[in-house]
Amino acid sequence: MVNLIYKHRLVHFDFKGAIPRISFLEKIIPLISSWGATGVLIEYEDSLPYSGNLTQLQSPYAFTVKQINQIQSICKENNLEVIPLVQTFGHLEFVLKHDEFRNLREMDLYPNALCPFHPDALELVLSLIDSVMALHSNANYLHIGADEVWHLGKCHKCQSEMAGRGWESSDLFLQWVSKIALILKKKYPMITLIMWDDMMRNCPETKLKGMFDVYSKVFDRIWAASSFKGSTGSTQFIPPVQHHIDNHLTWITTLKEHQSKFKEICGIALTGWQRYDHYAVLCELFPVAIPCLGLCLRVLKSESFLMSDHEEISQQLGFHGLINVFPFPRPQILEQEMSFPGHELYIAVQMWSNFVYKYQIICNSEG
Repeated sequence: MVNLIYKHRLVHFDFKGAIPRISFLEKIIPLISSWGATGVLIEYEDSLPYSGNLTQLQSPYAFTVKQINQIQSICKENNLEVIPLVQTFGHLEFVLKHDEFRNLREMDLYPNALCPFHPDALELVLSLIDSVMALHSNANYLHIGADEVWHLGKCHKCQSEMAGRGWESSDLFLQWVSKIALILKKKYPMITLIMWDDMMRNCPETKLKGMFDVYSKVFDRIWAASSFKGSTGSTQFIPPVQHHIDNHLTWITTLKEHQSKFKEICGIALTGWQRYDHYAVLCELFPVAIPCLGLCLRVLKSESFLMSDHEEISQQLGFHGLINVFPFPRPQILEQEMSFPGHELYIAVQMWSNFVYKYQIICNSEG
């Protein structure tokens, strides 16, 4: 038995594009549980059934309250923790694209980032979180996003406030997320908060140390985040499987090397972006990445990747041979008799990728 250095393996469900039907989730949730997942990280965006002044945010394809409860019930039956993800700073296109909320943008031309000094900003963020928490009353964790705040501190209001306080953009970011975190810990004291770290990677160490005196009351453990799809190109059709397997093996090595520096490594979230932002085209669709997800979860569960792992996952998904971990270059011969949920789409996208390659060859040929 492998003595794992982390407890959780979360599969990221990105619902901001190609929202899956409940009938698909009923099949895939038990499958990922059998592969070693311990929870799901659900990024709802406009797929949530909002109410009140947020009603206009929901997509025509949004889940109903009944369906949200159904998803949680399926997860509970399969021993999976449900962790909702609510963006609180950047990636708020699904909100800020609406005229009613346009004045909360950091920059008027770009609906991705919120101005933290707008008097209605905090109320909006807390309303989004309350909407999610009202439907996830049993949640033990909440992810507050806070990644890729591309236009941080760019508006005149932020520039003026930062100048008056002697702040840099990193100070603005740290102050906003700490304010959100402290409010939420008072409002939802049983919730453990999680956030992405990319906006803090370039913060001066002295500022981070000072802020972590505050953060230590909120974020006293770390998580890692890897990927099983959606991270190698915004228009990618098919996940490069071996790349993701190698990445997980590297994460395991890295976490072992540095685990003594932390109180606890809680787990790894396997991200699976449907698209890079609310306006972007779709990248790898979830069914196309199921074989990759199965292999990556097996790697994290066993902390290795053996031929027996490859064979077992391939057989479980109905492949006659082994899952192709090197899908590029194209074209490639396709297997067409697998049996996992969504395998028809997996086959269709493989065929489409072959077609695109052949089309490009014809277009680029001379004469």
